[in-house]
Amino acid sequence: MVEIIPKKVAPLSRWVNILFYFSLALLVFCIADFFILGNSIKKSQKALTNLEDSLLSGKTSERISLEKEILKYQKKTEDFSKIIGGHLETLKVFDLLQKNCHPKVWFSSFSLDSKERQVDLSGETQSFESLGQQLLIFQGEDSVESVNLEKVSISKEGKIGFSLSLSL
Repeated sequence: MVEIIPKKVAPLSRWVNILFYFSLALLVFCIADFFILGNSIKKSQKALTNLEDSLLSGKTSERISLEKEILKYQKKTEDFSKIIGGHLETLKVFDLLQKNCHPKVWFSSFSLDSKERQVDLSGETQSFESLGQQLLIFQGEDSVESVNLEKVSISKEGKIGFSLSLSL
């Protein structure tokens, strides 16, 4: 049947009203927070990009000067390595002569051309036999490529003077 007299609607509980308005306020707060934080993130990203650009541009001049300085030191180190490398090869020549010198041979002059890897020696010995032995000793050495006897002479005292060159 149809009711003609309206009935009173049951009043909503006070807690339901409080919960409704609290939820509505929370929804408005979340929406506002979404836009505020989004805007804040964009500003922070722009600031970060600007800082990165300024750091990169600031490092460029410093970095270039540091690279130039490093390259300068690297070149000096390479030059020093070449000099030391040549010096060590020169020391090897002295070791070669010390180890392979015949006891009856005396060297009076020494000349080293490290670029051509050539050693010129002049000296004296008591006999052709000791000179021949000295030549054989040098020829038997692995680090000596060739031995050339360039000049031989006999002094008034009977000693044998000679000049020879070693190719290393």
